[in-house]
Amino acid sequence: MKKKVIIMFGGVSAEHEVSIITGLQVVESIDRSQFEPYVIYVSKDGELQYLHNLESRTEWKTAPRKKASFGKDKDGGYVSLGGFPEKKVYPYASYFAFHGGTGEAGPWQGVMEALGIPFTSPSMEASVISMNKEITKSLANKFGVKTVNGKSFFSDEIKSNPKSVVKKILSDQKFPLIVKPAHFGSSIGIGVAKNETELEMKLLESSRVDREILVEDYIEDKVDYNSSIKSINGEIIISEIERPLTDDEVLSFADKYKKGGKKTGGAGMATLARELPAKLPAGLKERIHQTAKEVYRACRLKGMVRIDFLHSPSTDSLYLNEVNPIPGSMSFYLWEASGELFKDQITELLEESVRANEESKSLVYDYHTDIVEKFIESKRK
Repeated sequence: MKKKVIIMFGGVSAEHEVSIITGLQVVESIDRSQFEPYVIYVSKDGELQYLHNLESRTEWKTAPRKKASFGKDKDGGYVSLGGFPEKKVYPYASYFAFHGGTGEAGPWQGVMEALGIPFTSPSMEASVISMNKEITKSLANKFGVKTVNGKSFFSDEIKSNPKSVVKKILSDQKFPLIVKPAHFGSSIGIGVAKNETELEMKLLESSRVDREILVEDYIEDKVDYNSSIKSINGEIIISEIERPLTDDEVLSFADKYKKGGKKTGGAGMATLARELPAKLPAGLKERIHQTAKEVYRACRLKGMVRIDFLHSPSTDSLYLNEVNPIPGSMSFYLWEASGELFKDQITELLEESVRANEESKSLVYDYHTDIVEKFIESKRK
């Protein structure tokens, strides 16, 4: 019998469309000889829709849609597909193809944990940590991982007195500077400021889309390197390393999703111009691998993520840039370069999510006492 699995994507996020692309890539690549997928699309306003019999991106706009919801009863967590009588599906696991917003930053992970449904992304705790770049940097620093020098500011402070924020930044930082939202991916909202006017403008622009903003030093000779990393049965495995290519000062949304033409698997991050595998200076591959493992453990990650680094050839410094708990296109192109098909990666992550869920059940949550009875009895006296 085929295992019933949920594929979830969309969501309340600025990366909504990117998530749709990744979700449809999963829909087309999942092994249907093993799994019976139920596709749940989360609209921009948070409505859950079941897309009946969706098998291809060409059916995205025409597939019949029904309202869906989640619940839990004595038989476990389920997704309700509506109708009368109600149709309940008790899934083997849920495959998350969210990017940003409530789907990647912890809320949906918390829902699945409460329902007891295995899911492929990192835990709620790890998602909260890794989707906040400032928290990720602070935690990584404690584990000896180097990050780019910078500061963070809350948006309300920027909006109320932007010139004061600019003054604080320039007290010990120099132009050019990178300004970016703390919680966004896909390079949304990122920009380079080369003077005070640009810095104030970019701070105000970023503060309209996120509640916390990072301002980091710009590394003039930086080289970007990305690698995907996963944990299977306790073993940490790292993909081939890529070097994204761009003519701009920073990798942009357009670099990642609009350039590069058609590649295997369709659009999404697979279209990014890249050197894969990257041609690395002597010893750098081992350093990236070791640092990636340290970051993976420090951020309490599970499943498969992508970790992005910056390298300065002039100083030979390696910096953690950011962690992507649900990477664009699920980084399938990095694993295919490592010899693993996307179909097999999907199967592996689903099975690993079930194993991790079973492991979490071994934790003891019951602590029996008589304090409730005594509390009730105290009212009777």
